[in-house]
Amino acid sequence: MALHTFFDGVLIVAGFWISMRLGVLLFLAVLLHKIPEGFTAASIVRAAGGGKRAMNLGALTISLSTLAGVCSISLNRELVVAALPFSAGVTVYVAASDLIPEVNKQPGIAISLGVFLGVFLFFVSERLLHMVLGM
Repeated sequence: MALHTFFDGVLIVAGFWISMRLGVLLFLAVLLHKIPEGFTAASIVRAAGGGKRAMNLGALTISLSTLAGVCSISLNRELVVAALPFSAGVTVYVAASDLIPEVNKQPGIAISLGVFLGVFLFFVSERLLHMVLGM
């Protein structure tokens, strides 16, 4: 998970290097998925018998990993040419290898609707940024 969050940081900064609008949109997307991701990580640690210390250490590791991603791309703007497509590829890989198979395992359409709701929220956020902030 630390590798995934590293590329979240890279993605955010690369988005800001390209445009303020893209950076804000990517920041919001990452922020929104960090909330359920944090609950999931804490639940896994708890289910494995870990206590608050282990959960806090995991949260710290994930946070520092994201910050490391931010710092790595902030130091050299020329890296954005490779960083943005690579980070996007990591995101697509995680979705294709982890999320989509999990959605297909679940009976009914509730999980699928959740995925589509997430895509819809991303679209609405992009439109709101454009309308409200003029980005």
